[in-house]
Amino acid sequence: MLHFVKSHRHRTPVLASRSWVRHQVAPAAHVPQVMRSEVMDINFHFAVEEYLMQSGRVKGPLLYLWRPAPVVTIGRHQNPWKECVLAKMEEENVAIARRRSGGGCVFQDPGCSVFTFISPSNCFSTDRNLDIVLGALRRCNITAEKKGRNDLTFEGRKISGSAYKHAPDLGMSLHHGTVLIDTDMQALQRYLTPDKRKLQAKGVASVGARVMNLRERFESICHNNLCDALIAEFCEIEGGQATHIQQVKEDSQFTSDEAFLACRRELESHEWCFGRTPEFTHQLETRIDGIAVFDVRLQVINAIIREAVIYSDALYPDVIDGAMSALTGAVYGRTGIHIALQTLQPHFSEDGPRSLLDSLSEWLCANVED
Repeated sequence: MLHFVKSHRHRTPVLASRSWVRHQVAPAAHVPQVMRSEVMDINFHFAVEEYLMQSGRVKGPLLYLWRPAPVVTIGRHQNPWKECVLAKMEEENVAIARRRSGGGCVFQDPGCSVFTFISPSNCFSTDRNLDIVLGALRRCNITAEKKGRNDLTFEGRKISGSAYKHAPDLGMSLHHGTVLIDTDMQALQRYLTPDKRKLQAKGVASVGARVMNLRERFESICHNNLCDALIAEFCEIEGGQATHIQQVKEDSQFTSDEAFLACRRELESHEWCFGRTPEFTHQLETRIDGIAVFDVRLQVINAIIREAVIYSDALYPDVIDGAMSALTGAVYGRTGIHIALQTLQPHFSEDGPRSLLDSLSEWLCANVED
């Protein structure tokens, strides 16, 4: 049976032109925090991230560094049966886990380093976070660049991808991402089934053709070197040169808190990872360039949408959550769907989430039957 993750108990000068130089460093009372972990259970790390966002312990910028045992992770609103070769994963004993953030399907292993940035939303910047990663790579003599909505590339090939989560009710934001150092590239071919529309749009034959391990060109790069560089760059930019590095372990004090344990149990559950598969009467699929892939499934009874499920690799999962909730109970048809999704407009004012909502609404209304 396929298992989901279950635990068992040289400097480079700083560039003055960076977009975040106007960022105000956190006040002394809210000094930056740095955490590292050698735990290999990915759901442990997802639970740590969620706990830190929910607990009120993070008052300023925080950097958390880790890496997992071999696992396929899917975005919060992705369909595991569509994104993964589950039979092959079961055969080779590779786990599956679902993130709380958005984004696409990813294979991760100890050759894939992970960075997590968490901070209050009023001092959160994905651009600044990615510039910290780029600065860390420069410290390792690697000149990479941003590409698209969430990728870093080296000589045109992807070396890093990111996903995000915002919690407006808590005023907290999270950005986590990978850096491919020496991951098993053949696993990408064995376990992942990327949407063909993505590959066609990018003009490549497979995921493997457009990604690379840094070890291919930089033999000395390793997880520990990269982590040291990330910490140095983070501390310089965020003003935390004397920051203590906290080692996070299975027996760290907060891991016995019921809030942490409850979150970990949920992340490990079959229901969270695989969800329900109700019967649907209507299905629409598309890929909107620069926005997301959408697979919308509606259960319509007597012209009313009784249930709506949206599978997507969108970077803003709260928009997808809101859309599913708004559509449930709406009158089926262009007008009913438009009215339902319009109710979400006041909740998503930032450019990224608003663009996602507008694109989903426009496409859905143009393609449903009245």
